[in-house]
Amino acid sequence: MTKPVGWCATWLPLIKIAQAICHFIVIIMFIDGRAQWWMYNAIFLFCFLAIFFSLFTILLRFFELTDLHVMSFNFAAMVINFVLMGVCLALAGILIWDITNMRDGPGKIRYHERLAPANIGQDAWVRRCVVAATSLLLAGILYLITYLKLRGVSTN
Repeated sequence: MTKPVGWCATWLPLIKIAQAICHFIVIIMFIDGRAQWWMYNAIFLFCFLAIFFSLFTILLRFFELTDLHVMSFNFAAMVINFVLMGVCLALAGILIWDITNMRDGPGKIRYHERLAPANIGQDAWVRRCVVAATSLLLAGILYLITYLKLRGVSTN
């Protein structure tokens, strides 16, 4: 059994697609230059996993494969959304901290293993980090909205 095609235009699939787009923006921003610091690689990999989660849960709900024997699917989705929200907001906070250090000069970013790539430059890299941090903040807010909406669905 599947849901009707019109279900794809409801709140849950649209929010999940928006989350995937936010993570895709981060991937695009960090595709070059992530070798500067191990945290950029961690954020890069996290975004791939978050995209997989977002699209996988849409498919599970669309094909109505939500029968878990251990717990309800809504509860599992709520927990995962809450965890992803926390990770997104924490990674955005780390990026904001890194941006402020990069703005203060090269003496403050000695934890970076390399300089920004020559084809990008330091100022452009800072702008890329700003876009990535903003995108992670937005994804965190979208995960919070999804968590709250699912909590309302599971209690009804």
